[in-house]
Parts: sequence; structure tokens; C-alpha cells
Amino acid sequence: MFLRPLLAGAVVVLLAMPAAASAAPSAPPVFSKNLKRCYVSAAPGQTEPIEIAASGFMPFAEVNVLIDNTIVTPPPGTAQPQADANGDLTGFVSAPYIASGQRFFSLRLTEQVNSDATVATSAKVTALSVTASPTKPRNTKTRVRFRGRGFTDRLKPIYAHYVFNGKVRQTVQIGKPFGDCGQFSVRRRQFPMRNPHVGAWIVQFDQEQAYNANATAFARLRIVVSRKPGSR
Repeated sequence: MFLRPLLAGAVVVLLAMPAAASAAPSAPPVFSKNLKRCYVSAAPGQTEPIEIAASGFMPFAEVNVLIDNTIVTPPPGTAQPQADANGDLTGFVSAPYIASGQRFFSLRLTEQVNSDATVATSAKVTALSVTASPTKPRNTKTRVRFRGRGFTDRLKPIYAHYVFNGKVRQTVQIGKPFGDCGQFSVRRRQFPMRNPHVGAWIVQFDQEQAYNANATAFARLRIVVSRKPGSR
């Protein structure tokens, strides 16, 4: 499983601050841009960045960013998240890591000196994964159930690229993802070709029509094809 680009740690990108501060806000802060419905978790340190855009803070207020009610600590050498002169805050924070399944998580922004100046929302996080059942079918022509999640571009289909010895041998379209977190569940022959080579195959699932070993997000299955006893 792999996800590019990676962005770990706390908010790291902030708007430039104009020289003059505006008047104090009269309303509580709000998110000026909605979060996505679901974010992808591929591995520890490899989770999808969440874009943050909020307004209504005190000018130049330092702001705590909390994921699941835990303050996100800025990486070493990174400044504490701070609103600009207009009370706006923008940046990115990494989605939480989960090993499997999917769940809701919370995101909260709170001024350090005024805990009443806070805004919160929630979204889902899903583990990027693909499974096949049964794991040891009778032969390569047997239909298996491929299941996956984390393919969140709902406008693009999901593809399976069959790779042997580092070269793609065939690509098939699996179908379009469904649900907020980009799930799929299909029954297909384990291999689309008649007589796959004996040895170790990699089947890469992603949302790129042409095979790309460096795709933005992908999950892989390793399948070993062996010769039946007595066959030539």
C-alpha cells in the first residue's frame, strides 16, 4: 500500500500576514472550506493531508490543532499555527493513521488564549487496502472476490495491473468505487489471461489507466502461480 504525496505532522503552511491587523471578530470562527468526506491512510507516516481553511480568529492568534481531541505538535523547527492579520488560518495536517477498516475522526481548531474561540468538524479516514477471497483458489481461472477501499476519486474507475518480472502483462478495469471512502467489491477470475507464467505476480490496484509503479495511491496483492503436479 502506498500513498503520495506524504505530509506528516501539524499545520505547516500558513498565509502571509498583512502588516495591519483588522478589528477583533464578533462571531465564532468557522471553516471557510469543507473537509473531504473521507481521507486515506496507507501506512504509519503515509496518510492523506487535510487542507485546513478557517476564518474568524483573533488577528495573529496562535491556534491549537486537535485531531480526535489530541493536540497535534508542530514538527521541530515549525512555528505554532497562527492566524493572519485578518483572523484567517490555512494549512495542512495529516489525517490519522488506521491499520484497517474506516472510522470517523474529529478536527478542532482552538485559540490558545481563548478556548471559546473554537470550531470543530468531522470526517472519515479509511485504510487503503485490497483483499482477495479465497486466497488460494483452485486454479488461476477460478473466480475470486476482490474487495478494496481507499480509492476516493469517484470520477475514475479502478484498474488492476498484472505485473510479472517488473513488466505489466495485462490491465483490466475493475469498476468504479462507491461510498465516501472509495470501496469496491467484485467477482473476477483471479487472472484475466489464460496461462499466466509460473512464479510470483504482483497485482497493483489503482485509479490510473496505464500501469505506473509510482502511482499516487495504490494497493498490491502478491500471487504465486505454481505448476500443478504432473503437468508440463
